[in-house]
Amino acid sequence: MANRSEEGSVFKKGGKWYARLRYSDANGRRCEKKRTAPTQAAGWKKINELRAEVAADLSGRKTYKELDAFYRREYVHAARFAGGRKQSGFRQDLNSVERYLDRALEQFGDKPLDSITYDDLRRYKRHIEDLPVTDSKGNVIRRRSVSDVHHHLKRVRRLFKIAIEQGWMDVSPFDRGTGLIVEVFEAERTRVLTDVEEERLLDACDKWRQHLRQIIIFAVETACRRGEIQKLEWRHVDLTRRVIEIEATNTKTLKPRQVPITGRCAAILAEIREQQRGAIHRRVFNTGDFKTAFNKACEIAGLEDLHFHDLRHTAITRMLETLDRSEVMKISGHTQERTFMRYVNPNMASIADRLDRRRAVS
Repeated sequence: MANRSEEGSVFKKGGKWYARLRYSDANGRRCEKKRTAPTQAAGWKKINELRAEVAADLSGRKTYKELDAFYRREYVHAARFAGGRKQSGFRQDLNSVERYLDRALEQFGDKPLDSITYDDLRRYKRHIEDLPVTDSKGNVIRRRSVSDVHHHLKRVRRLFKIAIEQGWMDVSPFDRGTGLIVEVFEAERTRVLTDVEEERLLDACDKWRQHLRQIIIFAVETACRRGEIQKLEWRHVDLTRRVIEIEATNTKTLKPRQVPITGRCAAILAEIREQQRGAIHRRVFNTGDFKTAFNKACEIAGLEDLHFHDLRHTAITRMLETLDRSEVMKISGHTQERTFMRYVNPNMASIADRLDRRRAVS
């Protein structure tokens, strides 16, 4: 007959004594440990040993919160370069990185790493999908894109990879299934600003948004990315040679490139110089994040589904109307044809006109 306590029992079966400890793990799942013992008294000693083992197992398991803290401490910092190459850290806004981390931390928190399952990740994905994109006032703007959902998942996947490197877990839950991140499902942006829409957008840049007007014109004339615009310094602008030098450390591909200065772009740069007279500014656009101002200008102009990055699409599309593809790729900084083709948004009406002219000639 078994002698039982709240957690353990000692019983005899088949002529042998057994010590058994039943307990709940961190997720409430029922588990047990069992050992043989020569006598009943020895069996109770084994129970105490098993309790010590369980305590050691539970205290030795890393939680997601501990992994998150380690990652932020060791990996989340401004990019560090050596010899023009990024060694560690992020070139993007660290607040943006931490927002992704905060979402996952809310979901997984104190869960032990080895208890996080593939189904947990699927639930997290659905949770992110159901979070709408809102403006500064909390108004729903649109559903969250597939690409943004993937960004959330990729952050978590990166943390699990580091946990494996540290020996805190053996297998990532991402490797226990497929289909969580399928990039082919990401919708490629094809939004291009028309000349009329551009005028409406610039008109929406009133006296409180004059700096935004300058940035918009610069973007559609140069095809520079947001980060390249924000980090551009006057020492890289040569108005005499009509060229802008984009530093390797500021580009997505970590390769330097040159961007031509058009007449319209030169006028904007001269305007900014005049405004900064008497002040010491290393950066051309001495402003912080202009996302809110841009979204408000789009709202005033009545332009739907327009992102700032679409101005880069617009610039590249316009350049392709007069320049060779190889020239445009040099200006935009694309090294892969496949990636560049995402930005090729031909004007169908213009193509139709050219086909009609060819048919009329023949």
